[in-house]
Amino acid sequence: MKKLRKEIARVMDDTIERGVTPCALTLLWRHGEEAFLYASGHADLGRNTPICRDTIFRLYSLTKPMTAVAAMTLVERGALDLLAPVSDFIEGFKDQRVALSETETEPVKRPVQIRDLFSMTSGLCYPGETTYAERAATALFDEIDQETAAGNPPDTLNVANRMGALPLLFQPGEKWQYGTSADILGAVIEVVSGKPLDEYMAKAVFAPLGMDDTGFYVPEGKQERLATLYEHKDGILAPYPEGHLGINPYLLKPAFVSGGGGSVSTIDDMLSFARMLLGKGTLDGTRILSPRSVEWLSQNHLTDKQMESVYFDSMYGYGYGGLMRVMQEPAKSYSLGVEGEFGWDGWTGPYMSVCPKEDLILLIMQQRADSGTTPLTRKIRNILYSRV
Repeated sequence: MKKLRKEIARVMDDTIERGVTPCALTLLWRHGEEAFLYASGHADLGRNTPICRDTIFRLYSLTKPMTAVAAMTLVERGALDLLAPVSDFIEGFKDQRVALSETETEPVKRPVQIRDLFSMTSGLCYPGETTYAERAATALFDEIDQETAAGNPPDTLNVANRMGALPLLFQPGEKWQYGTSADILGAVIEVVSGKPLDEYMAKAVFAPLGMDDTGFYVPEGKQERLATLYEHKDGILAPYPEGHLGINPYLLKPAFVSGGGGSVSTIDDMLSFARMLLGKGTLDGTRILSPRSVEWLSQNHLTDKQMESVYFDSMYGYGYGGLMRVMQEPAKSYSLGVEGEFGWDGWTGPYMSVCPKEDLILLIMQQRADSGTTPLTRKIRNILYSRV
């Protein structure tokens, strides 16, 4: 283990020294204990603040697996049916249409269902410029930003209704497309539970797991621990202006609680969440989900036809399940891995891999915009999975 730690530390330090990312924090948990933790870089370059295990990170899309777990608690209670139309809960999803061109649409052949939100097969998309549906999403997020800047931020259900009114990229269930499905799932959780998403997730997931530093904003007393987000600009790392995908700067309680990307956390809190998944729904005697629910979340839900539309490099060799990738064919992946491992990452660089076969958890926390699964993450994976 000392050699493994030394090699991972080497690639982390090299990446930091080359100015690729401002910080990296890596934790390996195996066989019921912490195997090692290594920190490199700074939470704030200007203040020379070192990264450490109580640093708070923006998770962005690593929020998605937690939203999926929260939704499954409602499924287990019989409060949410996986085949239910989303329009049963969100008015804006009634009478949806699919974009065929700039001027032509067609009605949906079937409504978007809850299961589509878990598997990203809803036809909902993120902002972009390639298709009419993506450009419509771009216009909506611009409106959200303008309203927020004017002091009138829309709430979670308002945003969900407006997302539902947008044209879909394709017929529900036809393809896979990474998009706003988890945000809509978060809004459904609000309607079904009768509580704001952040409050329900705190009660159902965060508090029972002791995730005291996880939420959708950072309280004033903890803001010194929030890492600065950086981007590459003019050849250097520069602070990134907050406000991506309608998410506020994390310093105030948000009106729009993004189940797709709005949370913050520490590496220890994320370890508690990952240990619960590795423990088949239980952490230290506290049960969040049943083993069968965790099994459902951590298996591939995509058909062969849907898999044809998967386009991320980081998804090669993987299927997609409960808002997480699931390794199916390690030989097709661009990093070493083990069949059955699952997890996800975020736009700012946080990463989670849970591997039941090897009884391990790998967590990597970074804070650089437009990251996802980075070269550093792949290097760490290759070192780890070549030795376990």
